[in-house]
Amino acid sequence: MRAGAAIAAAAPIAGFPAVVKRRKPNEMLSHAAIGCGNQARYDLNQLASHPDLNVTALCDVDSRYLENAHKRFPNARIYRDAFEMFAKEGDRIDSVNVSTPDHTHAQYILEGLRRGLNVYAQKPLCHDLGDCRRIEKLAAENGAVTQMGTQIAAWECDRRTAAALRSGVIGEVRHVWLFSTRRGEPGPEHFRWPLPELPVPKTLEWKLWLGPAKWRAYGVGYHPGAWRKWREFGTSRLGDLGLHLMSPVWLGMGLGATSPVKVTAEVAADDWTSAQREQFWPSMSHVTWTMPGVKASGMKPFTVEWCDGFGHVGFRLEPKFLPPAFLQDIAALTPMKRLPAQGRVVEGTKGWLLSTHYDVEPYYVMKDGSGAPGMPGVGAAPSHYHEYVNCCLCGGKTTSGFEMASHMTEWGFLGNLAQLRPGEVLDCAKMAGEEKKEVRS
Repeated sequence: MRAGAAIAAAAPIAGFPAVVKRRKPNEMLSHAAIGCGNQARYDLNQLASHPDLNVTALCDVDSRYLENAHKRFPNARIYRDAFEMFAKEGDRIDSVNVSTPDHTHAQYILEGLRRGLNVYAQKPLCHDLGDCRRIEKLAAENGAVTQMGTQIAAWECDRRTAAALRSGVIGEVRHVWLFSTRRGEPGPEHFRWPLPELPVPKTLEWKLWLGPAKWRAYGVGYHPGAWRKWREFGTSRLGDLGLHLMSPVWLGMGLGATSPVKVTAEVAADDWTSAQREQFWPSMSHVTWTMPGVKASGMKPFTVEWCDGFGHVGFRLEPKFLPPAFLQDIAALTPMKRLPAQGRVVEGTKGWLLSTHYDVEPYYVMKDGSGAPGMPGVGAAPSHYHEYVNCCLCGGKTTSGFEMASHMTEWGFLGNLAQLRPGEVLDCAKMAGEEKKEVRS
């Protein structure tokens, strides 16, 4: 019982589910991993650090990663094809994590849910807007324990940010700014399009790596890490860092199943050919959502803005791709002194909340010039990964369950769609409506 007994004896932690009676006394959670390298390796190691989880199956399309993982988990059965793994493992597994490139998430998540498994999946949940609702619906029908990989939600920085928003100290929220200096620009080796065809590495099952994507020949720039820049495989920086940065805001404001009202975007006028534009996400973007009124905003609409790609640029930046200059003045009033490379600023009727990506301490700046009140305490909490395992074994809901994460993913995807139609003001309900209708039918 080890971890389960200790946590069950403790008082529930704010923002985390209470642990209830374990459903499988004296049994370990039998777990399968889809993906074993890079971020997937980190996910697997973190999940496996729970004393009541047993890694019983491993799957990766690249044998290099599979072999390395198998050295650590020599008793696990190994597969190259995840669908073969699902078929052969049957009821021998209780749980699966999906830690693969974005474009393959949905096919594995949905298959796991169809088979009655609990699912941990890296963010974003999927690559297409309609799959957000499919995943949410199937997870709810099956009563599965789910968790999206916004793992920093369990770190002190994000938990303090969410707690500060729940406290209401800054008043009713009016504006949220999210920003990252990281660029989505492809490297010089990608500017020949189509890419020169290269032999597929002997360790890689290229057809399985492509999964549901359209067939294309193997070339430099896809596997293992650069796929995020490609529209066919990734979901831009917004689908990556954007979801991380929005997560504590979503949780702290209690946005739950909230959907944006409208969205618009501006993107960099990259010096690319039309063929390159069809392949890559823009190197810089500025996306603006109008959100409906919620309790945390006093039931009044509020605005969310996202800026990315403005770091390490060798030319003069247009102000529209930068966070507003006055935010730097506000940051100067805090111990940070300046805006971080990745972070967020939330404006309320009484003040601002500034927090960074990773750093522990958020800061208040009050509009009346008064001293900033103390941050609410958040106490200790289980890791994001252990929280998932505990809920699988003992019941309860995770912090980033699919019932919430699907809507936050949809928020990001609507921003991505706006990047493909820059300058237009898009009706979010209209864009998502047909996808939702298809799911209901």
